[in-house]
Amino acid sequence: MTDFVSIPAALAESRSVPGHGGRAIRLYRWRGGRAGGPALLWGHANGFAAGSYRTLFARLADTLDIFAFDAAGQGGSAQPAPDADLAAFCDPDALADDVEAVARAAGEWAGRPIVYGAHSMCGAAMLRLALFHPARFARLGLRGLVLFEPPFFPPEGHRLHEAGLARHRKRTSRAKGRRDEFPGGPDELAAYLTGREIFAGFGAAQIAAHAAATLRPEGGSWRLACAPAVETAIFHALGGRPVNFPAMDRFPKDMPLHFVAGDVAIGLAKGETVTAMIPDAAAMVPHARLTELPGASHMMVFEAEAACADILKSFAAEPESR
Repeated sequence: MTDFVSIPAALAESRSVPGHGGRAIRLYRWRGGRAGGPALLWGHANGFAAGSYRTLFARLADTLDIFAFDAAGQGGSAQPAPDADLAAFCDPDALADDVEAVARAAGEWAGRPIVYGAHSMCGAAMLRLALFHPARFARLGLRGLVLFEPPFFPPEGHRLHEAGLARHRKRTSRAKGRRDEFPGGPDELAAYLTGREIFAGFGAAQIAAHAAATLRPEGGSWRLACAPAVETAIFHALGGRPVNFPAMDRFPKDMPLHFVAGDVAIGLAKGETVTAMIPDAAAMVPHARLTELPGASHMMVFEAEAACADILKSFAAEPESR
């Protein structure tokens, strides 16, 4: 575990949780959350960190007791060794081990069952646990899952398979070539990201939070807390092959599940299969709920932050028996 934290100590307590193979995963508890309120554990997207969602947590704090974590190789969690096999470090089952560990630790810290909410990558990691390690998943005693576009890769024969391949090639190419050093620190990264590609719909406070959460001091300069090679390996692990989609009909029938997608029509028009696959995945789970946010992209948690906060609050407020 590094000394770096993606949420400053003034805003959140943090502790180390042993994940896959004992690697240290950073778990946070938001200081401004509602004591005794419904407990939420939040997981982030690839290349992001828990602290990237500080403005979301501020919206939730009047209602929820908020926990969040940094995935392995990202934020303040364990980094891979220089000679590490990144495919093994980012293996879907290794990531599932990590989310199992932090969900158990968050539940113990809260002293009550938790709702698991996640954006993109960390949603896929929890689905991996639920679908392929159901007994371990059941022992967590979660109240339910709210997943904002966990990535599903369209398998061969699916109408979106070729589009999925094209999107994966484009995304991994960009990740490999990602600029990872910003000598001017978070202010320089924030200026660099403003208005660019997926960040075009972010507000200034969201950009600033993300920059502070994902850039760590190193050797007199600043580098991305998620190295481009790690980001690329995650994309290969979860988004470049049909890891979870073919098994979605195995999802536990007694576990509440709410999928949230951006605008599917816009996603289809842009070849964003990560958005377009969500209705297909939801249709494989008879009891799953699906909300589509008009005009929003895969970054809906930032672009439609108020609506996403309302979804999380509403889900967490429902009786545990449902």
